[in-house]
Amino acid sequence: MSKDFVDDGNGHVKGINIIRVEWTKGASGGWDMKQIEGSEQFFSADLVLLSMGFLGPEDRVLGNNIEKDARKNIKTPPGQYATSLPGVFAAGDCRRGQSLIVWGINEGRQAARDVDTYLMGQGTQLATTGGIVRGVNYQTAGHPHRPSRSVAVSA
Repeated sequence: MSKDFVDDGNGHVKGINIIRVEWTKGASGGWDMKQIEGSEQFFSADLVLLSMGFLGPEDRVLGNNIEKDARKNIKTPPGQYATSLPGVFAAGDCRRGQSLIVWGINEGRQAARDVDTYLMGQGTQLATTGGIVRGVNYQTAGHPHRPSRSVAVSA
């Protein structure tokens, strides 16, 4: 279980502190989570991705810095996954609300395209919906012997 994020003193993530947990069935029949003493660990990280499932956006982590829609989901422009904070992206349930896993998978892939474009500063070669990757036209890129092509991928 994540306990807290650690920064480098300059506002950038440096890592995450965690503690291991065990699940036991409680007297009421539900599952109870118990922290395992002495199992604390630190993991170095340059990037942390939050997967929040059906719980919705976590105000404790996000605060009031990220714009939300009328349903209190993280707001992004239509067809895009960048939030109101530069370098912060949202996909799946926290963006669209509780939905099917296939939507979460699709949005995760599309968000990865937006992240790639943001980090690289140019268009991406990651697959679009349907698994199509539009190849570079090598003739116009100075490689006259290589044809342009599209590659289909599936997951």
